[in-house]
Amino acid sequence: MKNGIKILLIILTVLGAASLGGYYYLDSYVAKETFYEGIIIDEIQMSGLTLEDGIQKLKESKEIYETKEITLTVEGYPDAIYSMNLSDVDLEFNYDEVAMEAFGVGRSGNVIQRFQTIKDLQTNPKKYTLSPTIKTTNIDSVLDVIAEDIEIEPVDAQFSFQSGQFEIIKPVEGKYLDKDSFKKSLEMVAGEILTVDSLEISVITQEPKIQEEYYEKINGVIGEFSTSFAGSSVGRSHNVRLSAESFKGMLIMPGQEVSYNKTTGPRQERYGYKEAPVIENGTLIPGIGGGVCQTSTTLYNALLLADIKIIERSPHSIAPGYVPRGTDAAVATGYLDLVFRNDFDYPVMIDSKVEGTRVYFYIYGDMDNRDYSINISTSHVATIPYKVHENIDDTIQPGTRELLQEGRNGYKVNAFKSIVKNGVTVSTKQISHDYYRERDYIYKVGPKSVLIPEVPVQEVQNSEPEVPKIDVSTENNDSVTDENTENVSVPNDSLSDLEATE
Repeated sequence: MKNGIKILLIILTVLGAASLGGYYYLDSYVAKETFYEGIIIDEIQMSGLTLEDGIQKLKESKEIYETKEITLTVEGYPDAIYSMNLSDVDLEFNYDEVAMEAFGVGRSGNVIQRFQTIKDLQTNPKKYTLSPTIKTTNIDSVLDVIAEDIEIEPVDAQFSFQSGQFEIIKPVEGKYLDKDSFKKSLEMVAGEILTVDSLEISVITQEPKIQEEYYEKINGVIGEFSTSFAGSSVGRSHNVRLSAESFKGMLIMPGQEVSYNKTTGPRQERYGYKEAPVIENGTLIPGIGGGVCQTSTTLYNALLLADIKIIERSPHSIAPGYVPRGTDAAVATGYLDLVFRNDFDYPVMIDSKVEGTRVYFYIYGDMDNRDYSINISTSHVATIPYKVHENIDDTIQPGTRELLQEGRNGYKVNAFKSIVKNGVTVSTKQISHDYYRERDYIYKVGPKSVLIPEVPVQEVQNSEPEVPKIDVSTENNDSVTDENTENVSVPNDSLSDLEATE
């Protein structure tokens, strides 16, 4: 009996020892600090590599792709061929994520479960695939280079007027790389970026705001006017030409407002203006820029006949002789301006010229669709006669009579604009009421002047009969010359050169 117990103990001892040895064997088999046999990542056998070494080997296997180039083409530009390196899009792979997952195979569960998993890998390898990722934040540097060759800003149709001929220069479409769309396409193919050989960049077309048809409505003269500056001084004639040149070929867009003063600039010698008679406080004196008011007046009448909206206009203090009273437009830097606005739905163009001693203005617009004409007329409201004042001065010789101030009559005049269709006036409205102030004659006389028969008041005051309406339409503008100067029966009262300016 005792022998049987001994044998059983021996057997148990042997079996225990065998089991303990087997456990240590299994434990040592699964306790490796390397990838197990049968782990494959992107066709690379990872067996025997530590996790760190495995990640490094995976990175080395992808270095070849960092220099891979993708051909870039541009929509609509067959000859525009560029290339992009994958390093331009920060190509990356999920090395750590995949390697950690693969390295963890056979490292969970008890020893027997782990052993079974590891043994199974030898006959059924487990394969993993790395996924590429890209970033488009740096791709702009590549696109900017391409944009320099491709992109252009849209150019509006242009209108040119040379030697009396109209020319419409065609517009140019704007072209821009669709960078946002290209970045999205890159993101969509990121998973297959290693197999992509070429990509196309789409192009955005931007139409110009102003097309050719915009200028096709500038097809004829809708208003024109001219005045004569014959007899003007050399300086005044120069100033008329210079100020008229400022408007030559001016294009005015719908809704655009134009200032005469801003267009012609300050009337100063450094801007080319010369000395000529100007009006200051109702008196004609030498000054810089005399004559520019004849230009503004001529332009004003052309604008009226073209039916352009007048925003600001003022009469002279002395009625000029080159247009009928009520149709002049005085300008003076800082307080008198001629301002107008194009209220049509199409652009208009101003042209000017000086031939001989006449200055001309032409307003071009849509003559084809203009079924009316404009007539400007004036009505003489009143003549305010000048008076004669004699001031006794004891300091001068008795019987002496000296002129201190020349006088002139004053006038009140209304101006009207009529719309005429098929020869019939369909509407008339008053556009101005002007008052050209009178100026009295002033003499100083000695204390004992010789008795002179008193001149009847009505003769001294030089009253004037009613003036009929004057047509200043383009058909009759030849009559609007210096010959319309008021002839006042007093010495030196020729007003043909009188002009308001700065």
